[in-house]
Amino acid sequence: MRLVFGPDDHEEYSAARERLGALVVDWASPRGTPVDSALVAAALDHRNSVDGRLGHWTRAHVAQSLAEWFPRSVALLDDERDTVPAALHALVGFLAERDWLDETSAPPEELHAQIVDSTPALHEALSDERNRSLGTFWAIQLRRHGIPAADSAAVARFLDRVRGGEVDVDREALAEVTQREAAAELVAEPATQELAPVLLPGAAALLAEAEASVAVARLRAVTRWVRTGRPLTAQGRLLLPDARALAEALDVDAFCRDHARSADDLPDVSLLIAWARQARLLRVIKGRMVPVRSGAALLNRPIELWHRAFAALGELGEHLGGSNVFGAPSLFGMSLGEAFPLLLLELYSAGGAPVPVERFHRRVRDAINERFGCVVDDLAGDVEQRLWRRDVAAVIDALELLGAVALGESHEHDELTELAGRDDPDPTLVSLTPIGLWAVRELLLEQGVPAPLVGELAAEDVEYVCVRLAGVRMQVAEAELTAWVRARSVRAAADELARLLRRTDEPAHRALALFALRANAERRDGVRRDGERREHPCPLPPGRSPRTWPLPVRPRAAVHNARRK
Repeated sequence: MRLVFGPDDHEEYSAARERLGALVVDWASPRGTPVDSALVAAALDHRNSVDGRLGHWTRAHVAQSLAEWFPRSVALLDDERDTVPAALHALVGFLAERDWLDETSAPPEELHAQIVDSTPALHEALSDERNRSLGTFWAIQLRRHGIPAADSAAVARFLDRVRGGEVDVDREALAEVTQREAAAELVAEPATQELAPVLLPGAAALLAEAEASVAVARLRAVTRWVRTGRPLTAQGRLLLPDARALAEALDVDAFCRDHARSADDLPDVSLLIAWARQARLLRVIKGRMVPVRSGAALLNRPIELWHRAFAALGELGEHLGGSNVFGAPSLFGMSLGEAFPLLLLELYSAGGAPVPVERFHRRVRDAINERFGCVVDDLAGDVEQRLWRRDVAAVIDALELLGAVALGESHEHDELTELAGRDDPDPTLVSLTPIGLWAVRELLLEQGVPAPLVGELAAEDVEYVCVRLAGVRMQVAEAELTAWVRARSVRAAADELARLLRRTDEPAHRALALFALRANAERRDGVRRDGERREHPCPLPPGRSPRTWPLPVRPRAAVHNARRK
């Protein structure tokens, strides 16, 4: 049975809660302790709301559930107060007997003692209706007056009687609860996504990728081409002969050079000039484009230059060539400047695995629908959608030019059609390169978002590690489980893995646990599979979803035309 759940595992958690509640009731009945399965479910809801770890209980968790969670969340009448500690005792007893409390939980005797110690706090909190949530407050009133909550007409008549003063409720408590929840909604922060660990490249690999970046090479060339300065037109553009000379030197805009009437007709040159200015490599002084002195040394530091170019990419605006790139609201009611971080987070969450660009489009639509509280994206016309998709393609092209992403093509047309809601979905797959993964993580850390590296989960319960590894690449999963195994003794690792394998019925978790068990056995025997010394000794066993495995990446040219529809 599964005991750890992620924030999106709603159906899986609901099924586990029902099953576990029934098991606890069946376990307690022969022991002469009647238990309400709804109260067991409420205790599990508390743990799921905190971190999704149903088998992780400490004294603090017990104290919080009795003093805060139950009074706020469960509609209990006065004569039902003692049923709550009984349900919690039964849950702890059942988990302990089955050996389902994880390694980081408090000993069962301490948990039982905390239940006894916190029962007075439960009674005290239940006696004050100001401790309820608004929904729980009204649920208790309905129960007290025998009004079935499922009968909407009866509920409406009851509320009319309350408003008319025919039914007495604690109006001061109601006013305080209402005011508190209204204030909480105003300051509520959106839940942050719990990111899986990532495997970052070493300094040598970062240096090699930065040096191999086409955009970095061109930015260097542009900066050095400017030399002591280049004159600009009154509109701030390069002179046409200079723009053509630069295009020829960089071997770009081959089809535009002869027909261009101004520098704006050379899109690649315009992009590189704007990019160099945004990266603070060039600036304009008295009508001339000149190099920035402090940027000269940066040209010989590839990683720093690459990172400067990556940071500047999000500020390039209309210079990326789209109709409203980073500018006015798109067809979805969201500018690409707002959507760009969603794209980076989507790619980072995949840990380097390919992501259909259609998933990004869907993510934006869902965010806009949630913002407005209704479905609004279907109002966009086909022309607007094509403009939006052109803008997204321009951003992805720039990321690829920099070397932050790699592009591929999906052949799952039916799946993409369903995801896109249209007959001509974009087949592009996008994945962060190692240096792109590093850069996005740096960005997340600057914003205060926790972004763990491989090995940082080594002290956690193994099932929790398996849940956090959902959807990551095989290489990352192997590295994290290898670190987990090495962080404990051979015996301790084997015991914890064996407990998980006896209990869990989740195929993906069993596959990960079996890999860790083999890695632990190899460490015990002091040998490596096939006689080789390597960091990740063997592939994941069958049962792992193929979508988490690296997919082949096709060259940019192979998908360019399909993405420019």
